[in-house]
Amino acid sequence: MGQKAEKRTPLCVAPFVSIATWADGESIICCEDKGPEAGRLGLVSSMSELVNSEKMRTARKQFMRGEVPEGCRTCLDEATRQPTVHNYYQDKFRWQDVADAYDETTGNVSRTQYLLIALSNLCTYSCRMCFDKLSTRLNSDRHRMLGVEPIGYRRNDIDKVIDFIRANPIRIVTFHGGNPINEPRLLDVLNELSDDVSVEIISNGSTLSSGKTDIRPHLSRFERVHFNISLDGTRRTTEYVRVHSDFDNVFRHFNEVKALPNTTVNLHNTITNLNLFDLPSYYAMTLSGEFADADSISSYIATTPAVHRVSTLPPELRRLARERIEDFLRELDSVGEVTSEDAFGVKVIGARAYARNVLRRIDSVPYSPHLFARFLDLTRRTDAFYGVEPLPEYSSYFTTGATGSTGAAGFTAASDSSSPPRSQVTPPPTSQPAAPGAVAAKGVVVSHYSLELAEAPYGLAGPCPYTGERRFQVSECRFSWTAAYRQNCTAVTVRIQLNPDAGITAAEMATLRNTWETGIENKWSNRFVCTGPYGSSVITFDVQWVTSSPHHVVRVRRGPAQSDMTTWDTADNGDTAAHEFGHMLGNPDEYLDSSCPNRNPVSTGTVMDNETGPALQRHVNRICVSAPLTAEVFSIGLDLI
Repeated sequence: MGQKAEKRTPLCVAPFVSIATWADGESIICCEDKGPEAGRLGLVSSMSELVNSEKMRTARKQFMRGEVPEGCRTCLDEATRQPTVHNYYQDKFRWQDVADAYDETTGNVSRTQYLLIALSNLCTYSCRMCFDKLSTRLNSDRHRMLGVEPIGYRRNDIDKVIDFIRANPIRIVTFHGGNPINEPRLLDVLNELSDDVSVEIISNGSTLSSGKTDIRPHLSRFERVHFNISLDGTRRTTEYVRVHSDFDNVFRHFNEVKALPNTTVNLHNTITNLNLFDLPSYYAMTLSGEFADADSISSYIATTPAVHRVSTLPPELRRLARERIEDFLRELDSVGEVTSEDAFGVKVIGARAYARNVLRRIDSVPYSPHLFARFLDLTRRTDAFYGVEPLPEYSSYFTTGATGSTGAAGFTAASDSSSPPRSQVTPPPTSQPAAPGAVAAKGVVVSHYSLELAEAPYGLAGPCPYTGERRFQVSECRFSWTAAYRQNCTAVTVRIQLNPDAGITAAEMATLRNTWETGIENKWSNRFVCTGPYGSSVITFDVQWVTSSPHHVVRVRRGPAQSDMTTWDTADNGDTAAHEFGHMLGNPDEYLDSSCPNRNPVSTGTVMDNETGPALQRHVNRICVSAPLTAEVFSIGLDLI
């Protein structure tokens, strides 16, 4: 009887072949599992305990009986209308190759072939629909913007991951995050994988360097590499939704990855009420626009957080979304018959399925004015924090006295909104083969936190002993100045008072403040880590424009002119401000100067040399030394450039 039972095919093969672990150690069946966790990596002696946990054993037995575990229902239901993770498992793993590892009596498996792992939550983006635990940058921003609980840098026990890889016949590894490339120990794990392993990297496309090391040479030895770049729309929408992102930078990295002979690239978007109206233009861009060279596309229609579901829209916006998507589907129909024999056909088939499913989901639940009001409130606060304009489809809801149908909680909706011209979708000349297999929010300042004892082993394992004002003299060559800032462990605040010359308007100053703050925080904040025996913490920098109690007073004059730490001008860009900010932290210049023959180092290519370059860990080591995570000797952290 036992042998006959084992020959049955389960509804889904996922729990028999894989384990998925998030950055906080939470482990589940796969990335789409909405059920309870299987356990936490930090609380077990090995990953094998998670693989054969009670949750995993129960799920296997349910699938063998033809039952669907509660956390898997949505995925299997969606698989009847569009590709989902379930389809991925069915394509990659045959039951006859897995069955002998399954013990029907206990529900255990003796080997794992597929590992999905978030090595850490390091990420330099603040995607609006993402979750705090998945991004250090997002959590830091939301702590300042909304007062959410700080999480900090969390890294899984990578040595346990390496031990698990050595003990199992791993065929596929998917790295997610955070942005996995930001994690410097990514290369340690890659080096443990055999050449025939398929490596999949889910990335935001912001970098191809782990620490200071280009990962491309390390990927060249693998038989197959699959890059999954998250991109949530055309330029305007992507940079609005994925805050701190650079569309051109992502496009450059996309092309650099495409140039690797063993690599295919998938573009993935998460469909929410933020990028819904841009969806036709996004798909057109992936089919015959800038990103037409992508081997495949995939989409996920967000169900959480609830405020970002496409079904939150009021009737007039639902109608507008339907019109645009229906127009796009008609454009796809005009392309003619396509097949799955080439990449263009695969992408057209996928885009059609996703678009149709979105239409179904828009009207899947009745309109909730309360939920839409929550969405508008969150969007308004987020736009103000980052100093950006709202998306055009929502702008009228934030305009006092706008005409139109009454919206939620006092908001008003425009009675109509014109659609942009339809995006043309045309097959490429040669189809590719199918691929295998924030000024406004500064008025209210949320105090930075003092790190408290965290629940081991997921966060910092001890309190930070340093908080307070820092002020010290710096001398270099013929220059001398006072560096000053407030430090709360690894959260650094710099208060700057800008005094504009006569004739510089308030509007000019508002633009300059936004440009300078963005330039400073993009170059300095959330890029470095202080680590010690008690734990690790990401260094954040918060620029505050003040009219009293400043750390630094800066004259602003009409430019262009020569700037220094205390005198800026209207022609200065974000890079110049980031350079002068480096002086405020105590860093000297690093460019050649004939009047400073003993200057060292020079010509470094960093922000303190040519302004456009990056800041480095050594530029913030002083922060780490004065914010020890242990009372004894301190270990400096890692460059995340």
